Amino acid sequence: DLLLSEDDLGEDSQDTWTILIVDDDADVHQVTKLALRDVKVDGKGLSFVSAYSGQEARQILTDSPGFPLILLDVVMETEDAGLQLVKFIRGELKDSLTRIILRTGQPGSAPERDIIQQYEINDYKAKNELTADRLFTTVTATVRNYLAVSRIEGARRGLESIIDASASVFQLQSLES
Repeated sequence: DLLLSEDDLGEDSQDTWTILIVDDDADVHQVTKLALRDVKVDGKGLSFVSAYSGQEARQILTDSPGFPLILLDVVMETEDAGLQLVKFIRGELKDSLTRIILRTGQPGSAPERDIIQQYEINDYKAKNELTADRLFTTVTATVRNYLAVSRIEGARRGLESIIDASASVFQLQSLES
């Protein structure tokens, strides 16, 4: 059950960074949106899309890829639903740009060191340590990181195009010679 509202999507998605919140606790969605409601990153506000299970998030990500940030609960419909979603994002979707912050209410069930080493995530936070100020700092820094990585990826693609075009030009010149 995909829950999107005008509030979630924002008036103009070009003027916002859309963050995917994946958590089976509706209160976490509300508190997160409340804590981040006035945040701006590089002049753009934040909008939110909510998923209440790993399966729902898979569908959203398949239909609408390109979120700069996912705030992801570890334990939802299964003990490792969040970790399985990370594998899906990085493996099946081959999305290395989206920044993923794992949030857990049960830090002992998924030890931080093991998770950081085994999964390609960008941060790992216990829900009780994420005050409004820490959430602001984490989200702002992570969206900026996404922007920097996206710019680097765009430059890399541009350079590949130049190299490919140059190779074609040199091949034509070689044939003419």
